[in-house]
Amino acid sequence: MTFDLVAKDPSVELAMSIAKEAGKLLLARPAHLEIDTKSSATDVVTQMDRQAEAFIVAQLSKHRPEDAILGEEGSNSTGTSDFQWVIDPIDGTVNYLHRIPHWCVSIGLKNIKTGESIAGVIYAPVYDQMYISSQGLGSWVIDQGVPRLLQVSNCAELNVAVIGTGFGYSSERRASQARVLSQVLPRVADIRRLGSCAIDLCLVAAGVLDGYYERGVNDWDHAAGELIAREAGAISSGLRGNKVGNDMIVVATSLIHADLVAILEANSADSDIMDIEV
Repeated sequence: MTFDLVAKDPSVELAMSIAKEAGKLLLARPAHLEIDTKSSATDVVTQMDRQAEAFIVAQLSKHRPEDAILGEEGSNSTGTSDFQWVIDPIDGTVNYLHRIPHWCVSIGLKNIKTGESIAGVIYAPVYDQMYISSQGLGSWVIDQGVPRLLQVSNCAELNVAVIGTGFGYSSERRASQARVLSQVLPRVADIRRLGSCAIDLCLVAAGVLDGYYERGVNDWDHAAGELIAREAGAISSGLRGNKVGNDMIVVATSLIHADLVAILEANSADSDIMDIEV
């Protein structure tokens, strides 16, 4: 049962508690959001992103002072243990800004020596859904208080698969991604772009999406979600034999993963080139 998972991994229990409280903080948003930009005009951050990250960092530092922390909004501290918390206070900030409910708090725990995620918690406050996983112990969702084991879909053919993706912030990156999308779309049942890499990876774990790919995601986008999907039976990788990284993340059911990777490789989806013969 899910509570056995929590009992076996105190890191998950701690992250669940912190994510839940951060979610409450974010739901109590002010009428006016202060909006700044980062890498581009479309890469936005609000005071709520910063407040939530500060809260999460403070709680992790209180309960696990020996661990390192990496956060999207600038938190970066070294520790004395072999572990690093990787946090995204709001994955899907544009959705949050526009009151689209598809956003979440993501907290992952990585083993610094291996570089692998060993625990992950993603909380979608509007839906009251808590996705959790621990390495070797499977993945669960607690949906409005009801726990359910996660399992990827049985999709075996790419042409009937619904695939999630995301787009970068620069116009050049988006143009290249549109080129790749034009080659992927005819080969799958449909594409979804929902605006939160972390939740989309949970949807792969839940069998709602059959796969997901994106170029340009950072550690905080997938540290928790990739583990949740993998522990639910998904295969994850980059392209050309590489591991998941900033160049590409591909997460899908075992029977379509290789085919999706092949299409992305053939179209140089891990590059921002604009023209390619296909």
